[in-house]
Amino acid sequence: MRVLLLYPLFPKTFWSYEKILELVNRKVLLPPLGLVTVAAILPQAWEFKLVDRNVRAVTEAEWEWAEVVIISAMIVQKQDLLDQIREAKRRGKRVAVGGPYPTSVPEEPLAAGADYLILDEGEITLPMFVEAIQRGESQGVFRTHEKPDVTTTPVPRFDLLEFDAYDSMSVQFSRGCPFQCEFCDII
Repeated sequence: MRVLLLYPLFPKTFWSYEKILELVNRKVLLPPLGLVTVAAILPQAWEFKLVDRNVRAVTEAEWEWAEVVIISAMIVQKQDLLDQIREAKRRGKRVAVGGPYPTSVPEEPLAAGADYLILDEGEITLPMFVEAIQRGESQGVFRTHEKPDVTTTPVPRFDLLEFDAYDSMSVQFSRGCPFQCEFCDII
């Protein structure tokens, strides 16, 4: 299986850090840790390419190469997430989405054409997605109420990143937030 991992654009907001990044000659503050972790969890016999759209655009060759497109997004990335789903579907690709935004509002990615929703905690729902793919299922919604032991999560596939584009690197040692702020989708 050839999987294109896409990280949507951040609009020009506080989250884009554009002026600071100009000073340090980088394109993006942090890499998409979630997607490189997804690549580590999925079967290692699968092939992966990662495009962080905050670094560069997807090439025609990458679109042609992909059998499945997996996109992860936060709410601030909503518009580009929906645009990339539509573009992938226009090109005849199967699309799976996950991350905080689709977990909070799964109806919008579905309406845009997503085939698979990999929601909640990927360590638990990604294996459900893989099983569905292996059974030949063309769509599905994968959810859980369980919380994974993040100490058993495999080392992320940092080799997929374009390191020179990022100002900093992140490592996950815990997950979630103890607060329930109604304005936040990262709970």
